[in-house]
Amino acid sequence: MKIKHLEWDSNFFELTIGSIYIEDEEDFLKEDLNKYDLIYIFSKNENLNFKLVDRKVTYKLRDLQKNETPNFIEIDYYCHNETAYKELLNLALQSGEYSRFKIDSDFKNNEFVRLYTEWINNSINKKLASHIIIKKQDDKIVGFTTLSKKSESLADIGLVAVDKDYRGQGIAKELILKTISVAKSVGYEDVQVVTQLDNIPANILYKKCGFEKDSIINIYHYWNHDTI
Repeated sequence: MKIKHLEWDSNFFELTIGSIYIEDEEDFLKEDLNKYDLIYIFSKNENLNFKLVDRKVTYKLRDLQKNETPNFIEIDYYCHNETAYKELLNLALQSGEYSRFKIDSDFKNNEFVRLYTEWINNSINKKLASHIIIKKQDDKIVGFTTLSKKSESLADIGLVAVDKDYRGQGIAKELILKTISVAKSVGYEDVQVVTQLDNIPANILYKKCGFEKDSIINIYHYWNHDTI
C-alpha cells in the first residue's frame, strides 16, 4: 500500500503529511519517505520501531432499532452564544487529554488547540456533527457529546467531554445514553464511538453503556526532520 497524501492535514498544519497502513516496517521503509514531513502509520502491529502515539479503539452498539434502548423525552441541545461557545471549547480541550496531537511533543505550534477548536467550530456549523447534546448544571455547560453520520446506517459519537470538576457524577453515562437515544430516533441501526486504549475511564464507560469492542488500530507518527 502506498503513502496517501493528506491534503486537509497538510494545509491545516502547514506540513506535507501522508498516511499509510502497513503490516511490518519493511513495507514502510520501501516508500519514498523524503516527500513528507510527517507520516501517520496505521498498523495492527503494536511493536513497530516508530513513535507510538495512539492505540485507537472503536466500540459499536448494534441493532438500535431492534433492541430496547433508553428513550429520553428531554434532551438539551447546544444553543450558540459567546458564553456557551467558550464553555464548549473549554470542555473539548479537556476531552483531548489522550489525543495524539497533544501527546506527540514534535507538534510545537499549538496544533492540538487549533485542531480541537476547528473540530468544535465545524461541529457547531454542522459540517462535522448533526447534533450537539449538552448537560447543564450550575447554569453552565458541564458536558457534551457530538453525533454525526458515518453512513446511512451508522452514527458516530465524535466528541465526549465532561468538566473535570463534575466527573464521577454519572454525567458522561447520561450523555452517552441520550446520544444513543437521538441516534435511534433519527433512524440509525448502529452507533460507534472511538477512544484511546490508554483512556481507561472512557473504555469502562462505553462498555457500561452496552458498546462492544469492534477493532483496535495502532497509530505511529514518523517525522522526517530533514524536511522541516
